[in-house]
Amino acid sequence: MKAIRFILSGIIALTVVMAMPKNVSAQKKDETKEVCISATLHCKSCQKKVEREIAFEKGVKSVTTNLEEKTVTIKYDASKNTDEKLAEALKKLGYEVKILKKEEEKKKETK
Repeated sequence: MKAIRFILSGIIALTVVMAMPKNVSAQKKDETKEVCISATLHCKSCQKKVEREIAFEKGVKSVTTNLEEKTVTIKYDASKNTDEKLAEALKKLGYEVKILKKEEEKKKETK
């Protein structure tokens, strides 16, 4: 009787394992996006404030500020946030902002 229970529980366990999805980790794609935002940063205190506060926004993976060019570059999960919401978060911190287009970013890099 114990042998039959053992065999039946093994068959059930095998059935459950075979019914599971084959590649669970590949179900969600990495949707990392980067946005460059022009902001009215004046000093190192502004720079630190932005880096500290924006890091807590949903999906943000990294924040880089450039005080000389007055830009904030944010890498984030596109499924959790948008360029506009991140720009709005910077506005709430008290800065005037403008989302830079790709052409404007390239012009700044060549200068």
